[in-house]
Amino acid sequence: MEVETKNRKDLICDNLANEKGHFIKFTFNSIGLIDSLTYIGSEEIILQSLWSFVGLHENYLNQLTSRFDKGIIPNVVEFLSENWAIALYHEWFGDFCLRMRQSIQGMRDVQLVLEKAFESTRGGEGITREQFRDLRKLVDPKTVKMIEDETLEFIKTNMNHLPMYYIPGEEFP
Repeated sequence: MEVETKNRKDLICDNLANEKGHFIKFTFNSIGLIDSLTYIGSEEIILQSLWSFVGLHENYLNQLTSRFDKGIIPNVVEFLSENWAIALYHEWFGDFCLRMRQSIQGMRDVQLVLEKAFESTRGGEGITREQFRDLRKLVDPKTVKMIEDETLEFIKTNMNHLPMYYIPGEEFP
């Protein structure tokens, strides 16, 4: 049995003081999927919202890890409650992700990326963020466009819950 090498540090935001504030911790596996999330705090949160992050790739969180490391994001909870993140909490977002995965996994360019990713992880090292960026460059621009179009369609279909998103070419209500 191969042991997975941890190549991503945990993200920990701790501003808990005098029973106010919060402590939040994300752990990631070796390919950047969120393995676990721990929250302790006085701020009200919706538990299902946090659960929905487990299993997502760190890139779904709008470069949270690198921006937090650079000090751009001092408060993770506030960042994840901004308008850009609302779609992540939508009840059908998980279904959307599953449908997207199913529709792209048979594409040749995606197969190539998956094969190269698998080769990189054989020894249990995982994929670094730099390797991930290099692999993304192998995805055909037509595939990227299809993903973008489907994402826009998801937002359009659910605009009643996601009015904060701008859809190019759509008139304002």
